[in-house]
Amino acid sequence: MNNALRQEVEILLTGLLVALLIGFFVGNIVFWLMLVLAGYCGWNLYNLVRLAKWLSNPGKHIPETVGIWDEIYYQLYHLYLRQRRAKRKLSSILARFQESTQALPYATVVLNKEKEIEWFNNAAKRMFDLRTRLDVGQRIDNLIRTPKFTQYINKNKFEDPLEFEFKEKNVLVTMTPYGNGQYLLGGHDVTQRHKLDDMRKHFIANASHELRTPLTVIAGYLEAVQELADEGIKVPLERIQEQTERMQRLLEELISLSKLETSEVSDEPDEVFLPELLQSVYDEMVRFDMGRHNIELEVEDLTVSGDREELRTAFSNLMTNAIRYSEEGTMIRLYCKSKDMATVVGVEDQGVGISDEHRHRLTERFYRIDPGRSREQGGTGLGLAIVKHILDRHDARLLIRSEPGKGSVFECQFSQ
Repeated sequence: MNNALRQEVEILLTGLLVALLIGFFVGNIVFWLMLVLAGYCGWNLYNLVRLAKWLSNPGKHIPETVGIWDEIYYQLYHLYLRQRRAKRKLSSILARFQESTQALPYATVVLNKEKEIEWFNNAAKRMFDLRTRLDVGQRIDNLIRTPKFTQYINKNKFEDPLEFEFKEKNVLVTMTPYGNGQYLLGGHDVTQRHKLDDMRKHFIANASHELRTPLTVIAGYLEAVQELADEGIKVPLERIQEQTERMQRLLEELISLSKLETSEVSDEPDEVFLPELLQSVYDEMVRFDMGRHNIELEVEDLTVSGDREELRTAFSNLMTNAIRYSEEGTMIRLYCKSKDMATVVGVEDQGVGISDEHRHRLTERFYRIDPGRSREQGGTGLGLAIVKHILDRHDARLLIRSEPGKGSVFECQFSQ
């Protein structure tokens, strides 16, 4: 580049020197200098026109010229070659990406910042009935017309996935922001999972109902036999009676959970006055506890919308757990209050506490921290699963705070 610039300066200076010599011998130096400068400007203008024409369609050959223009053509041509190689590489990467995305079994849709479709794979085409030429450029909620999806898209809060029904399918979608305001919509058909889940729910419900009657008969006969039994077999009969009662409790909770899973949420919920409901739960728990713990009740005049009996079951289960897993003589507090724009119903105890490794699994069915102790205390492993399911039906959530050796706090948060 420096050599070309030096050559260009030499050409200009040579031209000016020739103009000075001619002007000196012929006269009128200014005229000849202006003539040389005009010729130089004309030459550069000519090269600019050639450059513009060449840039519109760069070919394999560089136009022949001299001076700085030869270097400019050379640098631009090599820049063009580098860009063309980069473009080919990028096109190859994009083609491979599209091929791999097309092969995915999950629906994938690329959206711009206006939620308009830019690209989608074959799985999305089948799942959402999209048409390549007609639907590219359309807003996604104009093509997936369901109220839940439209609300989800317009909220712009995509931390959690959304499940909804679309054309006789159950679809689970996620929205992932990326790039400059773009979104990646992922979809998965969960219809089969729903069918299997429904089969499981109906099986548990039917099996629980079928087992209830035989267990009731066994319990009745055991009670009669115990009255007539000799002292030598009374202890084994008592153990059988304990396990029979445990099985009955387990069946009752399975039936309760099955009803919650298969029944629809009421369109006309009750306005539940919490002080009245919690007073009822408190009285029941005091009778159940028989003076082993110091049970306290603290309430504020608050109401929540929902099913009174379901809420009663949830709060009773939390209290029952606190009673079972707290040492005698310790405090257990049942309360309701307004906190951070939410209505909170909580149970606080001074029990054994729960470590972090177990806390996130407490609401799983049949999960027990200590299975042996749970069975001794009469636990079934379903109590907190029932609580979580009830709260889900009330658009509420369960928060758990605990420290091993100091106790736990279980709070049900209802939006106000």
